[in-house]
Amino acid sequence: MLKRFRVKNFKNFKEELVLDLSKVNHYEFSNQAVKNGLIKTALIYGENASGKSNLGHALLDIVLHLTDKNKNLQFYRFYGNLENDGPVTFYYEFQFEEGCLEYQYEKKDAQELLKEKISINGELCLSYDFESHKGTLNLEGAQTLNMDLTEKNISFVKYVYSNTVLVKNRTNLIFEKFMEYVENMLWFSSLERNYYQGYKTGSESVASGIIKLGKVEAFQNFLRQLGIHYQLFVKEVECEKAIYCRFGEKEVNFYSVASRGTCSITLFYYWLIQLEKVSLVFIDEFDAFYHNNLALAVVQELLRLPNTQSILTTHNTDIMTNDLLRPDCYLRIQNGKLKSFSEATTKELRKAHNLQKMYNAGAFDD
Repeated sequence: MLKRFRVKNFKNFKEELVLDLSKVNHYEFSNQAVKNGLIKTALIYGENASGKSNLGHALLDIVLHLTDKNKNLQFYRFYGNLENDGPVTFYYEFQFEEGCLEYQYEKKDAQELLKEKISINGELCLSYDFESHKGTLNLEGAQTLNMDLTEKNISFVKYVYSNTVLVKNRTNLIFEKFMEYVENMLWFSSLERNYYQGYKTGSESVASGIIKLGKVEAFQNFLRQLGIHYQLFVKEVECEKAIYCRFGEKEVNFYSVASRGTCSITLFYYWLIQLEKVSLVFIDEFDAFYHNNLALAVVQELLRLPNTQSILTTHNTDIMTNDLLRPDCYLRIQNGKLKSFSEATTKELRKAHNLQKMYNAGAFDD
């Protein structure tokens, strides 16, 4: 799982921004939101232009050079902070059963690496300088690998992973688990179109994906649980399958009658039925078109996933309750800093506290 993330000089983060998922308290409620001493499910609040979306893009930057999964380079058009010409720096720390892996790198822009470095359980395992084309490699089984990447525009980490058969030992197992984790990271937006980054490749319509996975009936039941009642079925129109609704003797395309909120929840469901294999999902403005009960239901669905870390951004304070999450899983981004509610106040927060009332009163302001 992701334990800690730092980024500096990326977009509006001129100074270092830290996301620390290891800062958990000993609360005895909403424990589904925490796993193995790390935050598993988090909601991030912040004013417009505070950096909520940029945090998601920064966090998924790692996908751009370590994987061949879907990329949205338009989100990285303006990459570095406009007031600083220096490199953009990233730091990730992952915690696995066998130990911890730290990955650091610097970039000039979204597709040009300057430096990479991996340490496992405190020991340097590999590093590379893309300007001098010199590096070190201390993974057993990779000793004979040619380390000259002068003619290759590729991450050294990805190059090592793709071109070696590593000896099976604890260190290499952690390295392989790290690469698998990154391969299965996902960012998507809940706003109208199916914008996503990571996890898979290619594009398909949301309806086509639900049909292909054989989940139309399950989707109908999912909507029914949320109070949305449609009789759904698959219909082939002009050689393409689509989801249709039946109203008595009339049949209409699902999207022709679905509200914007229902379309948004359909997008969420499309990803939900794939999330069991996702390591980390970042959903931007996850409840933009939801009413409160629907927003609560979405978070509860994510809490049920045992192995998926979820980070969601929102403006909705009506779901800010200890019955859903806990004070260390609600975070606020403000003035370039990211703090949990429990970290932002010296007051001992208990389950009976009204977090929404405290938040609106400025109790967690920086």
